[in-house]
Amino acid sequence: MPRDLKTAQRELDDARAVLAALEEQVRDGGDVTPKQLADQRELIAFAELRVEAAQRTETRLREEERAALADSARQAAVQLIDGPGMDAIAAATATAVDALTSLAALVYERNERIAEVGQTLTQLDQDMRANGAAEGPWGTRRYGVWGDHSRVAVPGTGAADRLDAGRLTTAVVVAGLGESPQGREAQTRHMHEFNGMRAQMIANLVEAHPQLAEALGVRQGVPA
Repeated sequence: MPRDLKTAQRELDDARAVLAALEEQVRDGGDVTPKQLADQRELIAFAELRVEAAQRTETRLREEERAALADSARQAAVQLIDGPGMDAIAAATATAVDALTSLAALVYERNERIAEVGQTLTQLDQDMRANGAAEGPWGTRRYGVWGDHSRVAVPGTGAADRLDAGRLTTAVVVAGLGESPQGREAQTRHMHEFNGMRAQMIANLVEAHPQLAEALGVRQGVPA
């Protein structure tokens, strides 16, 4: 008995075609006996049963394939849920947070120093104008330096500009995510979702992935 449905269906079609040919011979006065017709109809009935059997076999095999695929997916899902993957991500997250914390601290420290030096220069510039030692801004250029709270410069040497920590850390995120389609999609989501929703975004992330709470500095559902 054929196991595949195509073979069974082809045999049924062939049997029906033979019966049709025999019946046509009868109509044309050919030498066809009633037994030949009856035998052919029995063959058709048997072929129909084989088609049904093949259909059942195919249905069973498909169900077995689906069950096997689902079981493989279930095992993979269990590994994703209970396996060490999120622990590794939490550790990497903590490392990234520490690195960004160090980066931000360096930026803030540098910006404060620029502001301090710039404040000194601003006050000196104001004093020079008040005492007639300079007619316009940046009178301190005569001493080879000038600046304000966001920039200090030494002509011939260069300038130190205030760094925007937000832009810098965002640039780090974008650079880290990369140029792959997944990275591009993550960058777009970062730009749209982060602005103005820091606390809620972190809370939602930790709710979905509790393993990240410690790395993100979250205690009792409240960002630290």
